[in-house]
Formats: sequence, C-alpha cells, structure tokens
Amino acid sequence: MSLALNEFQQPIGLPLPNWQPCDLPQRVTLEGRYCRLEALDVARHGSALWEAWQQAPDNSGWTYLSIGPFSTREAFIEYLHQAASSQDPFHFAVVDNNSGLATGTFSLMRIDPNNGTVEAGFVIFSPLLQRTVQATEAHFLLMKYAFETLGFRRYEWKCDSLNAPSRRAALRLGFRYEGLFRNAVIYKQRTRDTAWFSIIADEWPRIKAGFEAWLSVDNIVQGIQKVGLAKLRDTGGQTASHRSLTLRALTAEDLQQWTILWQGYLTFYESDLPASVSALTWERLGDPSEPIRGIAAFDEKGVMLGFTHFIYHRSSWSATHYCYLEDLFTAPDARGKGVARALIEAVRVQAMADNCSRLYWHTHENNILAQALYERVATQSGFIQYRKGL
Repeated sequence: MSLALNEFQQPIGLPLPNWQPCDLPQRVTLEGRYCRLEALDVARHGSALWEAWQQAPDNSGWTYLSIGPFSTREAFIEYLHQAASSQDPFHFAVVDNNSGLATGTFSLMRIDPNNGTVEAGFVIFSPLLQRTVQATEAHFLLMKYAFETLGFRRYEWKCDSLNAPSRRAALRLGFRYEGLFRNAVIYKQRTRDTAWFSIIADEWPRIKAGFEAWLSVDNIVQGIQKVGLAKLRDTGGQTASHRSLTLRALTAEDLQQWTILWQGYLTFYESDLPASVSALTWERLGDPSEPIRGIAAFDEKGVMLGFTHFIYHRSSWSATHYCYLEDLFTAPDARGKGVARALIEAVRVQAMADNCSRLYWHTHENNILAQALYERVATQSGFIQYRKGL
C-alpha cells in the first residue's frame, strides 16, 4: 500500500479526490470465446441448470454453500426465482457457447459502490462446468466486468477455510490471500472460519494479461491447456521484471534497505525480535567465516525488492552440506512479479555451486500464498516440524 504523510507526520493513505461511486451491475450479457454470462433468468436457464446438477454423483458440491442441496426440482427452481430477483447478490448464469445451455451460476455480492468493493460469491458450478475452460473464462468475464465496466477497485473472494478446492481456485485465479476471520459465520448449524482473498485494481492488468494468454487459441487446444494459468501469469510478470531485476549478495551498503524489509518480515510473522539480534544477524551476513549468506533482489533504480537468508550446515545423512533457506521476503509492492521465485532460484544456483546436496525450507501452515509458489518450484517433504523451548 502506498502512503502519504499528514501535517503531524503520520502515515495515511493516498488521497482519492476524484473518486466517484461505482456503477451497479445490470442485466447484461458478457460474451467470451467459450462461454457467456447472462443475467439469471429462470425461464431461460432453470431447466438446464437442474439437469446439469443431476449429473452430480452425490451432494458433496453443496457442502460449503449456505443453500442446498435440493432434493426436488421444485425446490431448486424456487431458489432460482429468489436468486434471479435479487439485486445483491446479483446472479449470472454461465452458458456454454457450444451447447447453448446454462451449466452453473455465480454472483456479484456485498456490492459497495461507495468504497468500490465487490465480492464474487455463490459460485454454484455443476459437474458439467467444474474444472473446464468455460469455468475459468467465466471468472475472467466477471472480473473484467467488475473492474473495467463498473469501476470497482477491490474484488473479493471468501470461503470456508476448510474448503481446500475453493482456496486453491482463488490462488489459481490470481487472488491474494489476506487472512483468516475466525468464528465469522454460522451456517448449516456449524461454525465457519472464513478465508479472505482479493484482487485490487492495480493488480488487474497483470492478472488480465495472464487470463488472455491462457484463453488464447494458441494455449487451449481441443479444450486442453498447454501452459497453466498461474505459470502464464507469473511468466508475464517475470518477463517484464527480469529485464531490470538484479540479484546479488548483500553488501554493507545495503543495510538501510535491508533493515526496512527485515522489519516488514518480522511484522508479517508478528515477531518482536530484539534489536541486538537483528544487528547480530546483519553482522553475520557480512562475515565470510559464518555459514549464513544473504541475497537480495533490486530493481533498475537500485531499490531492494526482496531478500533471502540461507544457511549451510552438515548432515548425518550426507557427506556434503545441506542448504537451509531460512528467510524469504518480498516487499508488498513487488509481490506477484516473480521476485520470490527468482530469489529461490538464486539460492539453488549458489548452493549447487558450493556443492550442497539439498536445498530445503519450511513455511507457516497458514501462509497459503507462499505455499502456492512453493508447490510450483519444489516438492513437499512430508515431514512436520516440532519445537521445544530451551
């Protein structure tokens, strides 16, 4: 987040003197290559949606939804009537361009035009739509409508924290994990912790470019992708940033910039580390006799975008050293641009040059944004870490 200072030298958000409330969603049709979104209409979509849900082998698709399952067609159609008449949530049907039939619905909800925030919710995709090109394009079309036509500046995704497929989908689509709201909801006579994700307007151009590359005829051949969405999105960010990204070992001249990012790293993990320990860490990073090393990433202006610390140590399982990547942090404004991936690769290259036989690291179980990257560049070991105070 960018900041300004007020007359008391307190940090405040940047001014938005020209901000105007966003437009509200309308009963429009949003056209795509593989599907289209139509404002939900029971007469036009009801029968097809009911038939699509009859393809489900069981009711597990309704577990994490506040409505359903529906045992009769009448009950399902009654729900659709209620949904179609609602202005918030505002429901759309996803229509397959090949068959012309509706295969799922979702909505824009918690619509706040004054603050420019909106949520994608009530994602009710039948088995005919789940894990298809049409499903991905549907999300792209709704995002594009929210950001570019209606003018929203924040697009949210929320789900039950136990709904692993929804969490994975949010990250794949480009959302950033923001945190866990504990005991946030009661539904179906059970409690729910809610995981929050978002995309903001500043991130939209990069995310849009990833969608457009993924949905292109060059990437989708007979309904099968050549390159994954997340990889295309990340590659797009790296293509722009790597031309000006410099990775090198930390030096004494980097102390001021490192200190700022180091404090951000400690804040992220809610750690109140004594200043003396931070000073000792910096001293060790500059001492060639110490086993700890540091690499940082810089932009073309010499601004530090992120850093990593790694430690060489002996192992009872190997004749050569292991490399433990202990710290990895990217400045908030530089996230999603390939910096963390580049830092990990730099450590890998250095560890190989120093004849290490293993590179490994761990992260907090709730840091699912980092896990989304780690799943693409490494493999889980299956081991669980335990600690005991000394």
